[in-house]
Amino acid sequence: MFVAQTADRRRTLADLIDKYLADYLPTKAHNLSAADVRTQLAWWRAEFGHVTLDRLTPATIAEGRGKLAKRMTRNGTPLSGATINRYLAGISGVCKWAWKELGWLPANPVLSVGKARESEGVIRFLSDDERRALLDACRADHDPNIEVCVVLALATGLRQSNIRFLRWEDVSFEEWTLTIRETKNGQPRHVPIVGMAQGALQAHYDRDPTKQGWVFKGYRDGSPWGLHSAWQRVRDAAGLKDFRFHDLRHTTASWLTQGGAGLAQVADALGHKTLTMARRYSHQSGEHVRATLASIAGKLGG
Repeated sequence: MFVAQTADRRRTLADLIDKYLADYLPTKAHNLSAADVRTQLAWWRAEFGHVTLDRLTPATIAEGRGKLAKRMTRNGTPLSGATINRYLAGISGVCKWAWKELGWLPANPVLSVGKARESEGVIRFLSDDERRALLDACRADHDPNIEVCVVLALATGLRQSNIRFLRWEDVSFEEWTLTIRETKNGQPRHVPIVGMAQGALQAHYDRDPTKQGWVFKGYRDGSPWGLHSAWQRVRDAAGLKDFRFHDLRHTTASWLTQGGAGLAQVADALGHKTLTMARRYSHQSGEHVRATLASIAGKLGG
């Protein structure tokens, strides 16, 4: 049984958040969401930083969820359910660390609090004509990074952050796999590289004089490449409207379902922890992930 000690009655959520930001988050510095986590935790600190850890309960977290639901964006609209859930995920990471590694909490209070309802939104994916136009625009762009990046995104369904922070040590040319070390569910993934993506990645490796470090190198030494400007150029050159880089992931999912992949295969290929998101795409059955990914490789050829 957990009994609150004197230190637990003195330590506050602000103390815990400060320690998390100083000691733990820097070890996740290559995670694209680190800046977002800092923003989320700054809000929790401002609103509930005074709460001592012995009084940090699910009721406290639920109160925070209620306050978030009343917040407005810069456009004067309420925060979306997805945004609220990201704030909950941010404080959950802190509480899990305090529970599992520091022993400052008896459990993670966030786990007992229900999530906000999320809208499914509109799923946007490339038509065949749009896919050809986008790949043509990538080939014509002066930055070779963008073509390899887009091809990998379409061939694997990986998130932008997973691709941007790839290192050559994460690439196996013998097995044609990518190792994704930072994932949403905390488990490393090994993702097959298929079809046109193999040739694109091999050529990219051959062009790299260092053969080490970031796969997509930035213009400053030691920094990864920032794809925002290049993505905007090729997207506009291809005439794509209302299309985000993340929609490439949706496109891969739609190709998988067209190739016969089932619910579990889509979830496995895209790294979903549950089948909830995969249900938006999949309603058929298929075979192994590599086979289903290989089945859509021809889409990248022209």
